[in-house]
Amino acid sequence: MLNWLKFIVAFLLVLTTIITVVVLVNAVKPYSNAKEDAIEAVIKSGKLETVTSAEVFNGSQSCVTVYGVDKKNKEKAMFVNSKTNEVFNEISLADGITKSQALENVENEFEVKKVLHVTLGMEEEKPVWEIAFKSNNGKLNYVYLYFDSGDWWKRILNL
Repeated sequence: MLNWLKFIVAFLLVLTTIITVVVLVNAVKPYSNAKEDAIEAVIKSGKLETVTSAEVFNGSQSCVTVYGVDKKNKEKAMFVNSKTNEVFNEISLADGITKSQALENVENEFEVKKVLHVTLGMEEEKPVWEIAFKSNNGKLNYVYLYFDSGDWWKRILNL
């Protein structure tokens, strides 16, 4: 009887582990697929020679920002619609503030305990940096800075 109990407990533990792994892998798949599809769309369009990275931006419209270098060796960011995989905008990274400058602007104004992410995306036809962070009081904050000037666009504080 004790052996059966051990077998059932071990079986349930293994089954739970397998189900958890399958669920986690399937949960990450759409995110990975969106990035891969966007990179493929940018390469097919011929607008970038090499792709260095990609990140998903979920604002008023979901897009994937693909970073890379064009034929003239200029660093650019391409914005790809997540649903249609069409490149709908591009910017030269030299024309605006960097990720570290955007983060520095936020850290100068707010008490940042932990930065969750800094993502470049499109809002209202303009590129913006989205910075998500936790403040010293443990509250979640989202702030948006215009890419070209570093000026504030929107702040969502203390969630």
